[in-house]
Amino acid sequence: MELESLILFAFFIGLLSAFSLPLGALTTLLWTPSERAIAWLMAFGAGALLSAVTIDLFAPAIDNGQFFHIALGAILGSLFYLTLNHQLNQQGGFLRKTATTIQYFRNQQKHHHQQLEQSLDRLTLFNDLPDEDQQNLFQKLKVKQFKANNIIFHPGDTPNEFYIIQKGNVKLRDPKHDLRTIAELKEYDSFGHMAFLCGLPNSVLAQANGDVTLWVLQRSDFNALLNSSPVLFDRLLDYFNSSEEVELYLQRHHSMSDENHISHLKFITEILSTEHRLPYAREPREIFEKAINRLQTARRLELLEHCEPEYQSVFASKLKLKTLQAGETLFAHKSEADRLYLLESGHIDLIDPQKRSTRHEQLSAGDFFGGMAFLLGGQHISTAIATTDIEYWILEKSDFEELLNQIPKLYQKLQAYLKANCVHQYLTNEQKLSETKAQKWVKHSVKHLVAGSLPSLASVNQQVHQHQAAYFAIMLGIFLDGIPESFMIGSHLADGHMISISLIAAIFISNYPEALSSSASMREQGISFKKIFWAWTSLMILTGIGAALGSALLSGSSDATFALISGMAAGAMLTVIAETMLPEAYAKGGSVIGFVTLIGFLSAILFKVFDSTI
Repeated sequence: MELESLILFAFFIGLLSAFSLPLGALTTLLWTPSERAIAWLMAFGAGALLSAVTIDLFAPAIDNGQFFHIALGAILGSLFYLTLNHQLNQQGGFLRKTATTIQYFRNQQKHHHQQLEQSLDRLTLFNDLPDEDQQNLFQKLKVKQFKANNIIFHPGDTPNEFYIIQKGNVKLRDPKHDLRTIAELKEYDSFGHMAFLCGLPNSVLAQANGDVTLWVLQRSDFNALLNSSPVLFDRLLDYFNSSEEVELYLQRHHSMSDENHISHLKFITEILSTEHRLPYAREPREIFEKAINRLQTARRLELLEHCEPEYQSVFASKLKLKTLQAGETLFAHKSEADRLYLLESGHIDLIDPQKRSTRHEQLSAGDFFGGMAFLLGGQHISTAIATTDIEYWILEKSDFEELLNQIPKLYQKLQAYLKANCVHQYLTNEQKLSETKAQKWVKHSVKHLVAGSLPSLASVNQQVHQHQAAYFAIMLGIFLDGIPESFMIGSHLADGHMISISLIAAIFISNYPEALSSSASMREQGISFKKIFWAWTSLMILTGIGAALGSALLSGSSDATFALISGMAAGAMLTVIAETMLPEAYAKGGSVIGFVTLIGFLSAILFKVFDSTI
């Protein structure tokens, strides 16, 4: 066969073998396969592909005395695939298959476990704990996620948990100096542990600098560890009796005198010694009648004006009373509005950095503040600074959303409030939205508002580029998976032999469940069908091109070269089968998968029985 004809023939065979890829994607429009169905198809395809690799690639090379060449090629092909696959997975390519997704997160979990161990070793209390105690500690850690700029805790909040950063960065900000950043923490740093151990309110504000994932240890779980771990208990007791770190913390962050800090440590060690637990950190005491009286005279929030008396008691029960010293900052410009404030006593200045006026809005007892940003799910447009010592009430977002569920009239008032002129002016004047955007946001928020949730301004000005980087990596990953198959076809044709039906059938059969499974998985990630179908169609075309290139480049090559190249294709394909196809099939289908794989293997061999070649 002439070279040009050979190349065209190889291109056609490549397209034919990969036609099942877009066919698998199309199937998801008509049928959402169950996990068991995907598992059976994947196992059947893996068996067929194993047959093709062993019989159509390895067997001829071994018959020609080229074992070492094909073995070397197989090793190189496997290593090449694994290296590129790892790089693509780090960029989001693991999303192309369930198996690669599972494996990626397993590797991430193992990595996080190692890093967590190193992070805990930095804290004296947890350094070199016995293995059993360490495993108990790991099991009690919970995971929490915070979006960019979200507040993790405020100054004065009750420290009933402490944190270790799994992913992202956190800023610690000082309320005594206009919430200036005093520390920027990175992955595997811990924070909040001193307030947690000492049972005193947090002295700083912790804010997510970008999206953040945290490990969290709660006080109740820590106390349970103390009861089960004599080593941890003895270390904690020694820590309070001898650590200078605790003394410095109490003096610098809570302005305790020597007498006060000694008294506080004595209180902690007495509870620890007698009850084997840390004392419970409590919220500042709640004064119910005082809260109701303040609500009756509250100003500056239309939504809560003329609130029915029977609802005031429910509302008051959610309020928490806190204090702040003169000169300290409650919240800063562009910080997340995750709580509503009501001033009980003292004075506060609201400073808008975008307005150059030296005269600032001054608040006095009975004023709500931070309300508009809180209700609309946005960010504060001003900075709130206490000009005197103050007492103030806070209502946290979760508590307000609970009130929306409990009080239907409050939910109805919020719907009406969103349509008010003051909200529209706030959106256009303060949030700088266009008239059209403001109207669109209000309409959407009112329509989709549900009891138990607040609207959100967070994504109004964000451009949506969902999954772009991951999608590109997925496409490259899919192409990587297809390279060995295309070169297998090209190399087989270049050897001067006609290609067998069994080889084409095996590749076709194995491609269909792979595309079906991956398409279903990618759609779950939010990737559109159009993009998915284009990815598989592109791979079909590239498989044809790869087969054509393989036949052209390897035409006239020696037996040793042919064996080496064939081995590289076979090694990569075997790695794909072992790493993704069979693990995914077994995870979804159980032990019967071994039998289904055998049926696929025998079905491909059946074509050999009627070995009519193309």
